Amino acid sequence: MKRNVFLALLLLLFLPAAAVSVTLKIADEQQAMGASEEGGASLSNDVVAPVSTQKDTSARRFSFSLENSPFAPRERTSASEYSFTLIDFPGKLFAMRQANEGYLNLYRLGVRELNKITTLKASMLIQCGASLLFLPLMHEEGHRSVLTREGIGSVSSPYFFNKELAAYVNGVRDAELQNLRDTKLPVYIRMHTSGVEASYALSLRSNALLSWNQEAMSVLWIEYFMRKADIFSYYVMGLFKTDAVTKEEQNELNRDIVGHDIYGAIRHLHRPDMEFYRYTSYDDLTGEEKRFVKRAGWRSLVHLVDPVLWGKNGFVTKSGSKVNFALGYSMAPFGDFIDQHFWWATQRLNMHFYLREYENRQTWFPAAGVEFSNLNPFKWLLVDVALHGWQQPKNLDFSTATGLLGGAVDATLKYKLSAGSENVSFSLNAGLTAKTQGFLLEEMALGNHVGLRFGVSLWLK
Repeated sequence: MKRNVFLALLLLLFLPAAAVSVTLKIADEQQAMGASEEGGASLSNDVVAPVSTQKDTSARRFSFSLENSPFAPRERTSASEYSFTLIDFPGKLFAMRQANEGYLNLYRLGVRELNKITTLKASMLIQCGASLLFLPLMHEEGHRSVLTREGIGSVSSPYFFNKELAAYVNGVRDAELQNLRDTKLPVYIRMHTSGVEASYALSLRSNALLSWNQEAMSVLWIEYFMRKADIFSYYVMGLFKTDAVTKEEQNELNRDIVGHDIYGAIRHLHRPDMEFYRYTSYDDLTGEEKRFVKRAGWRSLVHLVDPVLWGKNGFVTKSGSKVNFALGYSMAPFGDFIDQHFWWATQRLNMHFYLREYENRQTWFPAAGVEFSNLNPFKWLLVDVALHGWQQPKNLDFSTATGLLGGAVDATLKYKLSAGSENVSFSLNAGLTAKTQGFLLEEMALGNHVGLRFGVSLWLK
């Protein structure tokens, strides 16, 4: 079974289940609101349309009417930011962070306009098609970004234009890949897992926007659900011993760089010196490697612990602030990790805090981080800042029990400019990332690194 067919089956199973869950929850909320509610007060930056003063006796009836749901487009009361990194120095076009940020904000802008000209049902159907179209594009861009960082040319071919109906990154010779494996094993492992890493990082960006009320569910929920299903499918398929493409093309330049991402990463983590070949089938794995595949599959189930996935973008506290949470799982260049994410939004502060537990072959390594979005020290200046701290295996080694402490700081300054309209403004952005040796989501450098970014943001009401 091809992986894209496996993903389609997962979507057929889970998307209707999520829609039913969301619809029944919406019906209960509509029935409970009654005639005395005035627009469903919440911390959302979107104002809910006034509820009819006549109680809807059919609200509990099974229905896919979403016009009064959390997914309905609503009038904006504050500006939404759409940011784009134009220069990521000393990275090379396009770095993973740069590609993810640009894609997500172009997608948001497109759906924002789509929602103005069509019904919500039609918009959600179009969004499903668009998300399926863009899933392989951004996944393959994740793989490609690692090779670009290493100065290895490649071609991203995400749209199944081959007899295997598989998305590829190709145009790379075996000798280049084997040399990367033999000289920079953590980078080579990351080359396998960076497609899923890019999707996971995108899902965290989307969850933050939804949890902080910086984007509407009608714009991002479909993309978010599809993205999470994509991540989930890569890991869960190992529980079913499912293979992807296993026969390598005769011309090495036509081959995908890795074949099955997860099987390939796990095989090379355990046996980095074995005979080189790209495509790994389930039967190629040793008993220990198959246990790791199952470990990844079972651990990926934590992705289901996520209120946004099931249509709830947060919980309002008695103080009026809003909180949300999600669990996550993915692989790292030296093993894998489990995340616990928490988001907190008030009228003045947007915060994201996470705990992370890495594991390699020998032991666990802890990590944590905190992020603040759009701090406003001056009327003309906004600041994003994030701090990360970790213990990771020495030399990012899969088989060592020795850990080293490290960390990173990331900051972006945004100088706001008026566009002559209260509904439109711009900002000029400058960012800095400084880190020690270690793995950090979306950051291409695994060693000590200082990088600069320059870009712009569009602010629309």
